[in-house]
Amino acid sequence: MSSSMSRNTIWSFLSIVGVQFINIMTNVALARILSPETFGILGMAIVFAGFAFVVQEAGLNSYLIFKKGDIQKVVSTTFWLNIIFSIVIAGALYFSSGAIADFYRDTHVITILHFICIGILVGSIGSTHRALLMKNNQFKDVTKVDILAEVVSSIAAIILALYINGLLAVSAKYVFRPFIQSLVVFKYSKYRIQFAIYMDELKDLFLYSANVLGSQLFMYMNNNVDFFLVGRFLGDKILGIYTLAFQWGALARYYLSGAVMRVVFPEVSRQQDDPRKLKDMYLNVVSKLAFITLPICFGLALVAHEFIYVLYGEKWMDVVPVLQLLLIAGGISSISVVGGPVLRGIGRPDLEMKLSVFSFVSFTALVLIGVKHGLLAVAIAECCRVVLVETTRLWLIRKHLGVSVRAVCKQLLPTVQSLVLMIIVLYGMNLLEIEINVLILFVLKIAIGAAAYIAGSFIFNKSQSKWILNYVKKKQAA
Repeated sequence: MSSSMSRNTIWSFLSIVGVQFINIMTNVALARILSPETFGILGMAIVFAGFAFVVQEAGLNSYLIFKKGDIQKVVSTTFWLNIIFSIVIAGALYFSSGAIADFYRDTHVITILHFICIGILVGSIGSTHRALLMKNNQFKDVTKVDILAEVVSSIAAIILALYINGLLAVSAKYVFRPFIQSLVVFKYSKYRIQFAIYMDELKDLFLYSANVLGSQLFMYMNNNVDFFLVGRFLGDKILGIYTLAFQWGALARYYLSGAVMRVVFPEVSRQQDDPRKLKDMYLNVVSKLAFITLPICFGLALVAHEFIYVLYGEKWMDVVPVLQLLLIAGGISSISVVGGPVLRGIGRPDLEMKLSVFSFVSFTALVLIGVKHGLLAVAIAECCRVVLVETTRLWLIRKHLGVSVRAVCKQLLPTVQSLVLMIIVLYGMNLLEIEINVLILFVLKIAIGAAAYIAGSFIFNKSQSKWILNYVKKKQAA
């Protein structure tokens, strides 16, 4: 991994992890103030509102990052199309909010949807310039914007929860966050916007963006069909429990791996004509992702009981078994999901779209079967989906990038050996059923699990251990 890519990955990591840390701490505070039903209502709204977020974050902006050479016309065209599409989507969401409420048999959904519509419109103004920051490797500036927006929106949410209304509290972040982002992003991105949509750019833009957007939309539907069906058939309280479990289960897949994926796509786009470099980059990224994400996911699964009790309280304990399954699924997919931006970066977003279609169809069938048997069966369906989809993604990478399964397994083996040692130690502690204060037990398990993984890494995974040590030494020297 090049020094510039490593630096950008770190800033991207700080952006996503920093934002999610603030978001998680805010949700912990809100969970102690509000009921699971309120979070369930938010989950119902987000299932539909998320389509707009996908359009803003993917599609047109992906082409802007991919495009080489003079991009002034593309910048202006993308800016105005983002605004136009956002107006259309926000309008459609606003006028369909009543029908969505009828579908869920819960009128409280309307309040959240209306606030999200405002956020969609405000967010579209800064969407293009945010993509330009990523294209130009200004991930440090992206981090500043995102952290500031998250802090302001989180403070607003907690104040509203304490003094005004729970529904307004969970809605606030979807207005304040995009408002701050759009307001501040222009400080770091100085591209001049022309009052024009250039027709000569539309063909290539739509051909590329359609595949990316199609892939992202199917991926979004795939990632939300469980929320949709759980909310419809099991109700807002159960959906609230599932929402909390999914937030932590997705920790590695969306937040940790997501930080790397935001950097990988622009980097692959620049290196798309050098297959050897792409292979080395892919294997290096997979190896480092596994080293970081697998111990977090499997470790948290083994301390899930103490974790939920300490952070959220006894009323949320039904989350534990669902969380454990989703953490395992998230850990597995966090490694191979990086293949998505690699396929886009080599100019094959159509393959990612086909994979997303396959994932959506198979997962929908699995969840429809599982939801009849309760929430735990839905979590099992997610595990099955991950095995199916990520195996297929690995096959696509092997075929189009020339990376063999054996090479991937060779990269992962040292991390897996270190992980097995940690699992044995933590599982042994669980069997002992130590009767001490839950908080003390939680801290003790984290410390012992971390020590076991670190010891295993120095025994089995010397290359990654040296990478971490060298990075720490460089930071100390700086």
